[in-house]
Amino acid sequence: MLDLASPLWGKLQGPYGLSDRVPALIQHVQHDYFSDEKEELYWELLYHQNTIYPCTYAAVPYLVEIALKTESADILLEIFITCGMFEASSENAPHMDVPSEFLRDSTPLLDQETIREIYREYRRAILSLTEQTESILHLAQMGEHDADKRYILAADAAFRGDKDIANMLLTFSEGDEYVTVCPTCDQSIYIWPDEEEEILFAYEDDPVSHGTAKRFSIISKKPDMTNDSGLQRLYQRALEIGDKKLLDHLPYLAGELNCCSCDTPIQVWTGLFP
Repeated sequence: MLDLASPLWGKLQGPYGLSDRVPALIQHVQHDYFSDEKEELYWELLYHQNTIYPCTYAAVPYLVEIALKTESADILLEIFITCGMFEASSENAPHMDVPSEFLRDSTPLLDQETIREIYREYRRAILSLTEQTESILHLAQMGEHDADKRYILAADAAFRGDKDIANMLLTFSEGDEYVTVCPTCDQSIYIWPDEEEEILFAYEDDPVSHGTAKRFSIISKKPDMTNDSGLQRLYQRALEIGDKKLLDHLPYLAGELNCCSCDTPIQVWTGLFP
């Protein structure tokens, strides 16, 4: 890991320029995980406006180290979810040498071997965290952390490489609205659950801002009978942890309908990833 005393932190880009403040915040979190500094570290410097930065890659091994050493299930769970969000935002394949964030943010003060080593350490840390997945799923199975189930599934998908599914789950994290796009006319179709039941219906307009919008039925399909391996894996994981709301929704997200605008038959699932 990049030593917290290394001057290289002052050469790593973050959302506000260079990242020389990150090591001090990591040290605060190491000694008092639930300190105010954690919020600043996570959501201001490492993951700002749904974007990660070169400093994120250098910081993650320290977060994973905390997760692997803690006796607190809450800390392990939070770091698992948080790093899953980071990984979902990364556009890089595991075999890449230099993450695109280093190219995007231009780090001329760092040599290529240093960048590659930072990324190797990040990948090793993510692999170690992924090995905790069964423990995390067990926590969810035991009925704890119900509110976090969709985030657990998103992190699991990101670590498996299903980043499009991870980001879909994070985008529609409340499960009270989904948006699919017709591939023929490129119109957005709003998917909302019925007020009394977890049956999903399609709308041409957002029913929140258009209260009288006409709703269209979706022909549900069994998620495990589709040809989409990512959808099948998500369904199996949702079964494992008992995410009832998502299990109610997935047959409709795996289903079909006629586009509200052009009447073309479409698959809801594929349109969730425009």
